[in-house]
Amino acid sequence: MSCVYYFKFIGARAYQEKVNRKLDPNMPLAVCFQNSILDCDEHSFKDGVRPGDTVRQAKLASPLCRIIQVSDPTSNGLKHILDAFAALTPFIEPDKEGCGVFVEVPKDKLPAEILALMDGMFHIAIVTKARSKFLAKASSIWMAQKLFQSRKPAPGKKPWGHVESGANYISIDIKPGKEAVYCAGMPIALLWPLTPDMISHLYTLGFSTFKDLQQTPANRLAWQIGDWAYPVLDWVNGRDRSQVKPLYPKPSIEKTITVENPMDALTPQILEPALREVSEQLIQSGTGFKHLTITLSGAFKPVVREKKSVRPVCMFEPLKTIVSQLFEEMVSELSHEVLCRVSSVLLTFEDIDRVPVTQMSLGEPNRGALGVPASLELALTGIEQKYGDSALIWGHKHSKVFKPEILRRERMLAFWDPVRFTKTQVPAS
Repeated sequence: MSCVYYFKFIGARAYQEKVNRKLDPNMPLAVCFQNSILDCDEHSFKDGVRPGDTVRQAKLASPLCRIIQVSDPTSNGLKHILDAFAALTPFIEPDKEGCGVFVEVPKDKLPAEILALMDGMFHIAIVTKARSKFLAKASSIWMAQKLFQSRKPAPGKKPWGHVESGANYISIDIKPGKEAVYCAGMPIALLWPLTPDMISHLYTLGFSTFKDLQQTPANRLAWQIGDWAYPVLDWVNGRDRSQVKPLYPKPSIEKTITVENPMDALTPQILEPALREVSEQLIQSGTGFKHLTITLSGAFKPVVREKKSVRPVCMFEPLKTIVSQLFEEMVSELSHEVLCRVSSVLLTFEDIDRVPVTQMSLGEPNRGALGVPASLELALTGIEQKYGDSALIWGHKHSKVFKPEILRRERMLAFWDPVRFTKTQVPAS
């Protein structure tokens, strides 16, 4: 399972607003949503302004600070940051709240190297690396709160991992298996997927830290808060395994093929060079497409056909099979008059998502060459990716949905390509 990074930026949103509005870079600036400070630049931060302050508190701390009201509190204002990440990885998920980004980056890239590509675009970055998407965000928020209280963590090796500190960043690396130890002291206010009402309810029940929840039996917590009990216990023990969604930029690939002699050249073979390029690009990024659109253009109204797949496709042969079948159907439906006027073919690949496991062919595959089939855990992860994190309840000791003995047991399920291609294939990931 790859690790998840959560980057929480201070000053990045303010930087972008200064660039967009052509403001004086030396004047203090803060960005607010409604009456709460969303972000602040280096100058206002040094004056004492902090994200989360009210506008009045910001004005008292920095009388010269200019406050810019925005209508969108999400990370949409971090385009410069997101573009820099896009050069490294396709797995970028802007956080719906605040100035944060979930990212999966190549293993050989360190946070300091990544942040160096964004030099000058932010004031401070707080980065957490963990297996748990939930914990990565909660940790970065926790460290930001400590920083705002002048309690900057000491760098070095820790019982649960490692802390690194630079001129403009703090990096937390949580060792696999030590998640519960690391987050034991976190306040339950950091259970960010929960609603404020549910968090208040937990406080009224006497819970104040993650450790309190870790020590509570699942059946007792379920009796107190219902179905939320099992995901909450997963989060506070570091068992969350949700993956980063490739949401930025909106993933799609387009290839245009020019047709010079339609009646002679309008065959699936003219598409193969473009399909090989697309396949190589998808395999390299560990992704595949699930929505194909073919558009025939010329001196007529464009002819468009679409096809959707349940599983993401990336390998060349399945890709070629899907495109060729749809293309041949289109050509067979067109009149001779229209075919003579086709000047270009546009291939659009959308709904691009990760290929979670090795894709296998149907029929009689050579299993030795294809590697190990996917485990049940990966199969369930794929279902959650398609239908949401709450689609399944994982097998807990007291769960009535799944028997605990089937969880993380023998490798018993396998996925197949979404087309019936029988040749031996190279693993997709």
